[in-house]
Amino acid sequence: MNLTKNDFFDNITPENIKAYSEINIKNEKKTICDLHFNSKKILICGRGETIHPKFTPKFTTPSTMIESDLYVTVDHHPPKKEYFTKKGKYALSLIVHPDVPKKILELGGEIFWFSPQYLENDLPKIISGLYTMDNSGLSAISLASYFNANSILLSGIKLTNMYEKFLEGKDLVFKTVSKNNSKIFSLDGILAKQITFNDWKNS
Repeated sequence: MNLTKNDFFDNITPENIKAYSEINIKNEKKTICDLHFNSKKILICGRGETIHPKFTPKFTTPSTMIESDLYVTVDHHPPKKEYFTKKGKYALSLIVHPDVPKKILELGGEIFWFSPQYLENDLPKIISGLYTMDNSGLSAISLASYFNANSILLSGIKLTNMYEKFLEGKDLVFKTVSKNNSKIFSLDGILAKQITFNDWKNS
């Protein structure tokens, strides 16, 4: 399939997702199977978050404002220059826009690809491409559970403008996390049980 300029904007279709995957898989070198995190607690930060920069390990979406141990994205759109600015480790879904890995490599970042076939757990459809927007935070939650974190804290992971699809994806992700005996907490109490950072860290 030949991709046109218009294909790279908001008109995301299953055909485009398949085409993106076919492009990205040719450049696949490492997968998340090559990553290891031993901590039982993982902090996940979303767009614009600046708090608790020293806690590690920390998974974030690329739009966060702090350094991260792992940046996670399923972004189907061309990379926004203000989001992809940090050199580091990136977990990318095979369905991302093909310009995303190009930008990361320009920064000197390291890419670890993921898709359901790379994971031993029952990873939800949220990562495989059924839901196409605003799901990097949910993917980060799934990956934290995949790395055997038994306690996950959400900071700045918000409801998206695709409310119904986000909630459907959230239900799938949280169900998978529960199967893996991981518990999810939240600083704001919107998506999960509310807890303070210090209480979570010291529990």
